[in-house]
Amino acid sequence: MHVIQRPHKAGERVIALGMFDGVHRGHRALLMNAKRLADELGVPLRVCTFNRHPLEIIRPDNPPEMISTIPERASLMYGIGVDEMELIPFDKMTADMEPEVFLERMRSFLDVRAVVAGWNYSFGRQGRGNAELLQADGEKYGYQVLVEPPATLEDGTVISSTLIRQMLKEGNTERAAELLGYPYALTGTVAQGKHQGHGLGFPTANIEPWKRKALPKYGVYTGLLETQNDTLPAVVNIGIQPTIPSGKVTVEAHALTESPELYGQKVRLSLLKMLREEKQFRSREELAEQIERDRNEAMRLFDMA
Repeated sequence: MHVIQRPHKAGERVIALGMFDGVHRGHRALLMNAKRLADELGVPLRVCTFNRHPLEIIRPDNPPEMISTIPERASLMYGIGVDEMELIPFDKMTADMEPEVFLERMRSFLDVRAVVAGWNYSFGRQGRGNAELLQADGEKYGYQVLVEPPATLEDGTVISSTLIRQMLKEGNTERAAELLGYPYALTGTVAQGKHQGHGLGFPTANIEPWKRKALPKYGVYTGLLETQNDTLPAVVNIGIQPTIPSGKVTVEAHALTESPELYGQKVRLSLLKMLREEKQFRSREELAEQIERDRNEAMRLFDMA
């Protein structure tokens, strides 16, 4: 898949519009429909998205944390069959752009055959651009417009990135995975830590994820530690380590089967199930006993006990 940061004149395209944070099940339904249409028309599918969440500019004091990084979005879209992902820089100028100008810009670079967007997609100054404006522009300039209805789970729950963030805040990674269609994951480089886990008899990989990435509720989780060579069942601790404070939020993974040397390596950590919330213990010994219980519970859940 080609990632485009500086748009240039191209030929016929089907365009999918959206932020697509997380590329969740609803996003995938939209993108798969867009891909089918592109294949029917015999043209490439381009996703037009932003290089940052618009609320980082519009509401800078309280922007949402991101479910996926740009490389993660690109990888998920590639798996669906998206041909191109255009990253539109979102700044104050973009925020103030009239929606008609946004569409004119899109048409100036591409011979638009069709546009696919979600039912609640908005664009342009004050979010004035909507499905109705897209339909009118399509009729005027001769391209199809498909507006996707909200996607729901079997129980009727509407799938959204906002709901996924809420599930993560509650530590409900299982529900988040149901909404996403895959386990929520953190990707980062294994850094040197203070070796506190090793001192307690439980060596860990200290992972530094992207700072804008959403972290789930502080606590202990089961997870899968994906390295360059293997995928290992793990116990994951996320939080501020209140018993032995480190002065920052940490993400630490203890592999259940082995303790590979991972310093400097990029790894992926898929979070499966919350075992317990973060808790302060009265002593290192009490903490070590609890870690042993966490490890045993994880072994049981992985059917390794």
